[in-house]
Amino acid sequence: MLARMRAPVQQRRRRRRRVLRLGTLTAAAPALAAALALAAAPPSKPAVLPDASGDTTGALDIQRASLSLGADGRLRAVVTFAAKVTPKDLLAKTGPPGSACVRIWTAPDADPTATRPDRLVCVTADKDEKLRAGVYEQRDAGLPRRTAPATVTANASGRSFIVRVSQSALGRPALIRFAFESTRPGCDRVSCIDTVPDGGATRRFRLRAG
Repeated sequence: MLARMRAPVQQRRRRRRRVLRLGTLTAAAPALAAALALAAAPPSKPAVLPDASGDTTGALDIQRASLSLGADGRLRAVVTFAAKVTPKDLLAKTGPPGSACVRIWTAPDADPTATRPDRLVCVTADKDEKLRAGVYEQRDAGLPRRTAPATVTANASGRSFIVRVSQSALGRPALIRFAFESTRPGCDRVSCIDTVPDGGATRRFRLRAG
């Protein structure tokens, strides 16, 4: 008798568990579908961002910036200045050296208006007057920490820096938000920084899945 009384109770419990599991799967379906759609989507076309010349002082006046994916799967960033820039132009007599950086937000829900980028891909110069590049992680209010290498070359005219970085160095996100900036050597004032796009805006770029 006791066993017969228990059987309906156990059946009702099993039915409730099945309903709960079905409800959980149903609720998760839209998010899963969105994630799968993003992963399956093709990478973005090259993003080209023009910038007005003369909107900052010094040699690191950006005229054009672009972001694309190379045939080898690496992210390719090109920063073109209004005039020729040499490694020596990046060095400062006092204070930090000048730099050109791609500011990157990798979190899917990142809000660039409220949070700082969690990755920086930057070009600067060493004391031997050679260009160097790297990936820096910025998780809190402290100084960015170098986490991965990047390669940098200057084009024949000396006006453009071409930077290449692997997707793994960024954590292989499906989508990033990005902006460019250059900072005049030895100066940390806002007037010494040239941003592209202007006004704190960012652009979205979809990376190749896998």
